[in-house]
Order: sequence, then structure tokens, then C-alpha cells
Amino acid sequence: MADLYALEFVGGPDATQNPPRKLDHRLVGGKKRRTRATKPAVQLNVGDRLYLGKLPANALLTFITVNTDTSFGSSTLSIGTTAVPAKYVNARTLTATDTPTAIGPRAAAAVLAPSTTDEAIWLTVGGAAIPAGVVAALAWEYTITT
Repeated sequence: MADLYALEFVGGPDATQNPPRKLDHRLVGGKKRRTRATKPAVQLNVGDRLYLGKLPANALLTFITVNTDTSFGSSTLSIGTTAVPAKYVNARTLTATDTPTAIGPRAAAAVLAPSTTDEAIWLTVGGAAIPAGVVAALAWEYTITT
């Protein structure tokens, strides 16, 4: 049976480098920050964007959850930047109600290197509008060294 090391630990605890390299604290043991973004009491139409906050430079987005009192039905949520609207979440539907539900980041984004610049994070609505009366809160977490 083999002992293997996750990529974040190669060159450190696996003893393949002497002296061992320091671990990247954005990836291992970083400080966790959490941001909440609540849907305003207006209808969100297909193509509308909702600003969710700023991902600081050198941060790594690690978790996105949504909690809503109403199923989004055929509405989809994409979360990303202006340049890459589905960078972190790509057209996810949400039918669970009153249950915090993890929707991202998608695997390809979860293994990206930390961002080198600040990123404005946007939710883009697709599929169908989200009615004004829907109560929804998004929470997203990232790790950073400071």
C-alpha cells in the first residue's frame, strides 16, 4: 500500500525537498473569511447580475452556499467575474428550500491558484426570472494569508 501526498504538501511534509519548502498558507492553514449577500426584494430577470462582493488578491474561493425560502424552479445561477461569468458556478439550479445548499465552486475552479488581483464576484441569472418575493441569501468563503 502506497503513501501519497496531496499536491499542496509535496516538497514539505513528504520530505522530497531539503530544506522543506514552506506550505502556501492560502491553501493550507489560511485564514477563512466569509461574505453574505442577500437578494434584494426585486425580481431578478434572465441576464440580470447581482454583485456578491470582492474576492481579494491572493485569496482562494473555497465554498459557496445558497439558502432560499422558495425553489428557484428553472432559474439557474452562475457565479463568476465580468470576464468569466461562470468561473465558480456554472448554471446551477436550486430547488431545496430553507436548507443551506452548497453550489460551488465547481471542481475546475476549486483547484485554481489563488487570484493575483481583486475580483468582483457576480451572480448571473439564467433560465427564468427569480420573483421579487423570494428570500435568498448567499454565503461564500475564501482563504487568505492575512
